[in-house]
Amino acid sequence: MKNSSTVLLVATAFPLNAMALDLITYENPESSFESAYVDFNANANAGNQDQTSFNSLIDVQYSLRRSEEKRVWGLRGNAVSNASRGPNDGDKTNSEYGFEVGAYTDVYFNEARPKLFYFGDVSYAHESSAADDNIGVTAGIGYGRVWNATPLAKALRIQEAFKSHGLLSQDLTDEQLMQLADVIAREDEYRVTHGVEDYKGAWYTDMEAVMVGANALPSGSLSALATVKLDDVLFNEPISARRHGWVVRAGAGFQSSDFSGLTDNDPKLTFQAEYAKPVGLRGQWINLFSYEPIFGSNTVHTVQNRLSYTHEISDRIDWVNGLDTLILQADDRNDSRFTSNTLSSGFNFHVTNTIDLALTFAAIKTSERPNVDRTNDEVSTSAVIGVKYRLK
Repeated sequence: MKNSSTVLLVATAFPLNAMALDLITYENPESSFESAYVDFNANANAGNQDQTSFNSLIDVQYSLRRSEEKRVWGLRGNAVSNASRGPNDGDKTNSEYGFEVGAYTDVYFNEARPKLFYFGDVSYAHESSAADDNIGVTAGIGYGRVWNATPLAKALRIQEAFKSHGLLSQDLTDEQLMQLADVIAREDEYRVTHGVEDYKGAWYTDMEAVMVGANALPSGSLSALATVKLDDVLFNEPISARRHGWVVRAGAGFQSSDFSGLTDNDPKLTFQAEYAKPVGLRGQWINLFSYEPIFGSNTVHTVQNRLSYTHEISDRIDWVNGLDTLILQADDRNDSRFTSNTLSSGFNFHVTNTIDLALTFAAIKTSERPNVDRTNDEVSTSAVIGVKYRLK
């Protein structure tokens, strides 16, 4: 009986037409995705201690990725500030801050080699407690492509929202959903052509034409409620980036400086790999790997890997998981190495169209060689409730 109920729940959670459509079939090169968030969490403790103790964290994140037929480019930014104070007399307030900005581009050669490209990447980062800033430039050759399937995910969500409010007389076919997604993906084109204030009219009219051509609108046009639902899905409801495909890169560059203070305009190599795969219509795997050896007086090796899985439990609840690994190795007489592994899992509750309530559980294991700091030998665990404000 339990198995039958589960099957019924899954069957009713998604339209039958949508089950036949896979996000990995969407390969429109003209698309974009932009997000901006401010995360905040804090706690304070008083009573049975010498003074009130507290800690707080503010994290600002920005990401922009634009795709064209022969070029993919993007911007990234992140700023973090935290402050804390212990419970004992004499414990002072400690505060740190840092930020990172970067830009990248992939330029594809020609139609005869549709997956071969050259790339460039530049980054700058600062941390208040670091010995120096982190500044690097890299260029090289790559192969593969990661497609942005978010427009198709939005088209499916529009169909779901319209159906739940009786605004569709029949489901759109897979081909018609693809046509709707193509119109959604061209938002930047409409904004440039018609202006920021007026582009929605032309944009929505072309979406309406797709649905009218499918005989899917009961009144033969978008009603006032349907227009409101379009606004909700396209601008108000958060939706995570949906991608599929893979990319590998190899290149060379120079590291002007780094946080450790060991590098000074030193040459470096870089090897990167990215893999993305949607799981059904609501799940998303993304894995990012990079390895950079910097050749100075000491060769500094940096290995980073981030594996993430996000699942949209509903339009208002996301389950977010991540495993981050960082290895820093300096080839010196002491054979210095630092390793960090962070496992996190949590839920984002979209309380309003711009405010999320996040509950995150994390376990962190760090180690260094030589092991001069014994305080981090054990696994550190935490459970944090925070507020996230969505700017875009």
